[in-house]
Amino acid sequence: MRQDKILGVLILAEFILVILGIACDPGAAARPSGTLLTALWVAVVVGTVLAWIGLLNLVRAARPLYVGSWAAYFVLILLSGPVESTAVGYVVQMLMALVGGAVIAMVYFSELRTRFRTLAEAVGVTRSAALRSG
Repeated sequence: MRQDKILGVLILAEFILVILGIACDPGAAARPSGTLLTALWVAVVVGTVLAWIGLLNLVRAARPLYVGSWAAYFVLILLSGPVESTAVGYVVQMLMALVGGAVIAMVYFSELRTRFRTLAEAVGVTRSAALRSG
């Protein structure tokens, strides 16, 4: 299987695990309290979604954005204080961390890292492909 396809599968798996995590622990999404934690939670969500889109399109800027969103998520966990979790919710959290680590390894340490391009190059390729097909 090609590495870009593996990356797509990993991102899909992470998305599914996020949905499962919310379903297993519905209070987790509502847990951040206070303006700072809420803003950080929104930043993590937006950053992660933008990073997923960029990684799927092999945009170079998505790599540090993805790592940054994970770092911000760790800070969010640290600032949230003690929490209770179900066993299933905890397993889903661990699986998300494993998949996230696999994504980071793929985009930084595999041969796929050489295929990432700048945003301008990615947009230029998309425009030229649209012009040729239309």
